[in-house]
Amino acid sequence: MTIRSILLMLLLGSVAQADFPELFNSEPISDDTRMPSGEAASTMQLPTGFVAHAFASEPDVQNPIAMTWDARGRLWIAENYTYAERSQKFQLNLRDRVTIFDNTSGNRFKKRSVFTDNIQMLTGIEVGHDGVWLMCPPNLLFIPDRNHDDIPDSAGEIILDGFTVAQQSYHNFANGLQFGPDGWLYGRCGGSCPGRIGHLGAPDHQRRAIEGGMWRYHPVSKQFEVLTTGTTNPWGHDWNEVGELFYVNTVNGHLWHMMPGAHFTRPFTLDPNRLTYELIDFHADHWHFDTGESWTKSRGGAANSYGGGHAHSGAMIYQGGNWPKDYQGKLFTLNFHGRRANQENLVRQGSGYVAKHDDDFFLATDTWFRGIELGHGPDGNVFVLDWSDAGECHEHTGVHRTSGRIFKIVHEPESPIGESIQDIRQLTFSQLASGSFENDWFVRQKRLELGRRAANGKDLEPAITPLLAQFNKATQSRDLVQTLLTLFVAGGADKRFLQTQLTHSNEHVRAWAIRLLTDRWTIDDALGPAWLSTKEAASISSAAEELLPKLTKLANDDASALVRLTLASTLQRLPVPMRPQLASALVTHAEDAEDHNLPLMIWYGLIPVAQEDCHALVEVAKVCNLPTTLRLISRCLAEEIGRHPDSINALIEFAASSEDAAIRSTILDGLSKGLRGWRRAAKPTSWDALVESSSNDPIVRELSVVFGDGRAINELKDIVRGKTDAEPTIRIAALETLIEQETEDLLEICQSLLRDGRMNVLAARGLSKFDDPKIGKALVNRYRNFRAPYRPQIMSILVSRKSFAREMLAAIQKEKIPRTDLSAFQVRQLHSMGDPDLSELVTKVWGKIRETPEAKQQAIESFKQSLTPGSLAAADKNAGRKLFIKNCQNCHRFFGDGATIGPDLTGANRTNLDYLLGNIIDPSAVVDKDFRMTILLLKDDRIINGLIIEENNKSITVQTATELLTLPKDSIQSRKITEKSPMPDGLLDTLSANQVRDLIGYLQTPTQVSLD
Repeated sequence: MTIRSILLMLLLGSVAQADFPELFNSEPISDDTRMPSGEAASTMQLPTGFVAHAFASEPDVQNPIAMTWDARGRLWIAENYTYAERSQKFQLNLRDRVTIFDNTSGNRFKKRSVFTDNIQMLTGIEVGHDGVWLMCPPNLLFIPDRNHDDIPDSAGEIILDGFTVAQQSYHNFANGLQFGPDGWLYGRCGGSCPGRIGHLGAPDHQRRAIEGGMWRYHPVSKQFEVLTTGTTNPWGHDWNEVGELFYVNTVNGHLWHMMPGAHFTRPFTLDPNRLTYELIDFHADHWHFDTGESWTKSRGGAANSYGGGHAHSGAMIYQGGNWPKDYQGKLFTLNFHGRRANQENLVRQGSGYVAKHDDDFFLATDTWFRGIELGHGPDGNVFVLDWSDAGECHEHTGVHRTSGRIFKIVHEPESPIGESIQDIRQLTFSQLASGSFENDWFVRQKRLELGRRAANGKDLEPAITPLLAQFNKATQSRDLVQTLLTLFVAGGADKRFLQTQLTHSNEHVRAWAIRLLTDRWTIDDALGPAWLSTKEAASISSAAEELLPKLTKLANDDASALVRLTLASTLQRLPVPMRPQLASALVTHAEDAEDHNLPLMIWYGLIPVAQEDCHALVEVAKVCNLPTTLRLISRCLAEEIGRHPDSINALIEFAASSEDAAIRSTILDGLSKGLRGWRRAAKPTSWDALVESSSNDPIVRELSVVFGDGRAINELKDIVRGKTDAEPTIRIAALETLIEQETEDLLEICQSLLRDGRMNVLAARGLSKFDDPKIGKALVNRYRNFRAPYRPQIMSILVSRKSFAREMLAAIQKEKIPRTDLSAFQVRQLHSMGDPDLSELVTKVWGKIRETPEAKQQAIESFKQSLTPGSLAAADKNAGRKLFIKNCQNCHRFFGDGATIGPDLTGANRTNLDYLLGNIIDPSAVVDKDFRMTILLLKDDRIINGLIIEENNKSITVQTATELLTLPKDSIQSRKITEKSPMPDGLLDTLSANQVRDLIGYLQTPTQVSLD
């Protein structure tokens, strides 16, 4: 039975708090260098009038990684102990914990309690909708607590999966959870851990591709979508007073304005959608380190004069009402290496915002301070989580798990905040609908409570009526937007109401009306339009057809660039055939030509049009007054010249007839970039006319060569080798041409590009043309340098030739390549090569594989028919655990309990019913080489079948189906290793239908189940 990588292990067993694993530290630096928490607070450098208090410290809080609030004003902390140093990655014999602290209106907690300590790889927490939401990559979990007694109602459930933790970049994964003002749950994900996200058991085509950025999930409709693509490692986000979302990041810019559908800059690799061409840069006018040096040199105080360094964690837009007004609306983020809080002034600029540098807010003097998150509480003061460790952010030197602090920063004298802290859940509808906007904590909690009541079927009319009156009276942008959002979450802003707001005098209301009207229309993910069922597609198409004329009118007439940005984002929610109409209106605004966001956002929405209807793209180009958008349209159409020559001909004809030299120049620039990697292309029929109008343009001469005798191969080689200023996508196109032409020095060129993270996959494809063991060795040596999403392509290359395969199998033997990267399908391919020696090596390295007999396949299908989601939902998981103990636990470990004879099932692909049934009903179909059964013939003629688990010079220890035996070696007459699994066939044959349901239901549970 094969298992996933240990990185996919979810949670450990349910045990009493007293049995929480003993923590240990691997950080070598002595505790003596860490300040006591009180001293660390009192020596924190703060502006006049501010005081820091140690609200909690070790051992009451340790390794705090995230925080949130509940309706009673209590602080919930996610404590992560499983994160480990690079060599270990995750310490999975430990567990993580969720703790609750009260008295947040005071400067020191009075009561601390543990909600759960049965989780692992915990990186985010949110409370709401009668339970607790936890990000535990690769899963989003929900643990219900419907009676709000701080005791989990059940082990919980996996809401979404697919947030994969990359094997090589374990620190850059999914994190952070927070309910947004629109009622959705928002989260973040690092670019080095690309995922394919979906509901439990969803097939690949129904999943959404995420490669860095933001995502959201709706707790009622169960919808999930990817919002942005790119950046490096976002680790903090918050909304401003008009509901605009901002998030912080490391390395390639520290602050971003979240625009749904955006593709942001990303270091080290290309955007996953090659047609984006250009990416939107970060939204700040400054850096916190010297960009003339490597970002890695900004640590250790080197960047203090700039703001502390490249790593940022946590984000808070202060809206607490208790600090001086100068701080209201400012964004604060913790600078990890700088041991400080950076302060950013968010200023409207063009269609969005730009962050301007403000004075750093505080500086910690404790050298162990590692700020991780911050936010203001119900009293308007700010809480700061301190991971408290001596090492760098990736824990290169080790982890100190027995330290951690929560600081509270208070402005004195404190001013009243207008509302007392109370249980928001106990408020009446009129109380939930009223109150001051001065402290946004109350606004968010009241909105969340109204959303909970709406989801539970409560009649919210008593709240909707006063909210409508409040909206109609409001004049300030904040009051208008916050009331509108609360109305929407409460169900009081229907389609008719929102459509009337499209003409509201306030630009933020108009923008939000557009968003809310299209809130449930699916947006493109990192790769393009997401899969939709026929019913979903028809529903969106019908609604979009009705709304499109109103959106188009706004795009034509609205004076607000923010509204136009919202419409540009909405392009990616429209059915592809409808996008050109809205885009044609947006691209007419010449005033947006130099906007930071709009030209590219419009293009991102048009990318699928190029793949479905190139002629419609030409029509958009004809009215386009945005040079960037026009250039990218031209570039894309040039790349399609082979498949759609009529479209490129029509574009060139338009350029030739245009009296605007700038338009001709922009189109030529796009054509040049689209064909720069080409050697030769068929000449469009309208090309000669364009030559006559622009004969002196050097680009015309360049393209005339491509449309004539062809570009010189040496010129393409210079492009590929980086000797020109060509961007990576153009170099890739040129390399594709060289591979197609099979140039004589292709081998040398491709070998030289294996170190280039943007070119290495295509270079490997080029090398696959050469049957040389040295190539296989080179690909194997660089295997870990290929990004995780592309490694299956590299593995396919490695199994395509015998000479490559031998190098790959040798690397698996030496554990340089994970054995799980080689699939059963690829193993069959290697066997099909007909090389006995290779087949023997495959079996030795990977294991034996055979086809499942027809009778067993029929049994699997029969069980699949009965084990429906509804049936499994009714499973008695307690009974299932008892069955597991009786039938499986002698060999398998599960959530920390059981033997280690067979594979640990905790991290296996348990959510996949095909996987479970296949391995249980036909365990010998795919046999891991480490788990093959041995037949022992003893000298007394006994025969013992089992798994050899230990052997020395004197004895052999074997696990049989029922017992563990230690046999003297001199008692053994012979032994034979079979290709069968020691796991017996027919396990399910002895169980009733309900017992099978209970066992499978238990095996799919995300957390351990307590025994009666």
